[in-house]
Amino acid sequence: MLMIARIRLILYSILILILLFLIYQAIVPFGKIIYNVSFCDNSFFISKLKPKERVGEINKLGCTQKIIGEPVYFNLNTQRTFNEAKLTLTYRDDGGNNIIELGLQADKQKNYFLKPLENKIVDSLSWNKIEQDGVVLLQREQKFKSIDEFLINIPPREEILTYQYNLTPRQKIASYSPSTQLTTINQPLRGAYQFYTYVKNEPLDFNLTFSDLNINQGADDVKIVVYYQNKPITEKTLPDARGGEEGRQKTSAGDFNLNLSDLQEGFYKIAVNANDDVITEKISTAQKIASFINRIWLANNNNEGAATLFSDAPEVTISTLNAASLQTVLVNKQELIIPETYRQFSLPTRQNKSEIKIAKSDVIISGAGVFSFADNSLYNPDYKKMTKASDVDAEKVNYIITTYSPAQTTGEWKTKTVSFDLTNAFRYENNYNFMISAPGLIADDGAEDYVEIKNIKIELKGKTLLEKIKENLKFQISNVKSMSKSKI
Repeated sequence: MLMIARIRLILYSILILILLFLIYQAIVPFGKIIYNVSFCDNSFFISKLKPKERVGEINKLGCTQKIIGEPVYFNLNTQRTFNEAKLTLTYRDDGGNNIIELGLQADKQKNYFLKPLENKIVDSLSWNKIEQDGVVLLQREQKFKSIDEFLINIPPREEILTYQYNLTPRQKIASYSPSTQLTTINQPLRGAYQFYTYVKNEPLDFNLTFSDLNINQGADDVKIVVYYQNKPITEKTLPDARGGEEGRQKTSAGDFNLNLSDLQEGFYKIAVNANDDVITEKISTAQKIASFINRIWLANNNNEGAATLFSDAPEVTISTLNAASLQTVLVNKQELIIPETYRQFSLPTRQNKSEIKIAKSDVIISGAGVFSFADNSLYNPDYKKMTKASDVDAEKVNYIITTYSPAQTTGEWKTKTVSFDLTNAFRYENNYNFMISAPGLIADDGAEDYVEIKNIKIELKGKTLLEKIKENLKFQISNVKSMSKSKI
């Protein structure tokens, strides 16, 4: 009996230690912790890669897993919030992925903050290199002796590529004059989008007509935000009059007039935040410029006529969810065939302006640039961004400015650490969501390309448990004082 009691005591002690360890791992009382996982592990904190259609089977011998289609996602489950995450990935690839990036979900619209793991285009260049405070300037032929000199004397836009660096956009158009007529975009757009416009001695004037497909549950509110120099200057909401009741019948959602006067000259960005139930039936404006940023979804208009767009994107990507919209798109008279649904098809343009002719609607068009429905309304204040298809020789690029640094290499394996600010990151049901992206990596395309992950290590930093308790007490005391004052 004494022996059995001792065994029970030992087992209970082990159980208590395991429980205390798990509690420590979840609460993290000192504000710092490291989670480290390989693909042979079953971790409560770091999930498996998903969706399963884009990853291969786990290699049990090396405890690795191949990504065969992008993007893939994994979650970090934490029972408390943190301020910073340092992620270290050990990986290798087949050599055909020009750009590999790691991202953190920024908001519920599933936008991601992307950080570079590898950029083979930059790595392959033997250009003159200047480094300063984490910024790298590459020059085909050395003209500038410092990055400060480059920023003061910016070369022509066409000669510059940026990668993971926000070069200050151009602020004004020297020869701009306001439009003398009203312009109407009759091509319906689905879901959210953003576009640039320009104001000089005129009001900012847009009228948008919306409808609601009433397919998904929940309210289909539309929020419109106007930005000037990346700062919001006005925000308005068009509420869903149906209150979230969905009858699967398309209904009018009303008109929205945006009229702002006495504005400074320059570029303004307008963001229309809406879910995929919302259709912008038409846009009427007195502005000359309306350049849609990175992505637009041409909504189904029963294919009443073809659409022509103009773009400065170095690569045009098109996809559709609708089998009736499979087609051949002409990009600068080159054929881009869309033979399947739910897959993206791309064509490099490497031109400063391209013409895109689309025969059928209900397609999603994307690229690292802007799109417009008229040649004279296309204007991009941002500098060109490097993509997987960038060709510095064909595009006559002479300068690249970036914050990218190469990964460390040990044999055929590479290791890279990137940091993310978690203070304003999106967090849902105790999870931070991360993404691994390798543009051009497509599952089931017959190519034997991949990115193979060996290890994921996450180092978290945040407030200690004592600091959180003090912060909470301070908040409660402040609330009590506010309630007392309101009663007086």
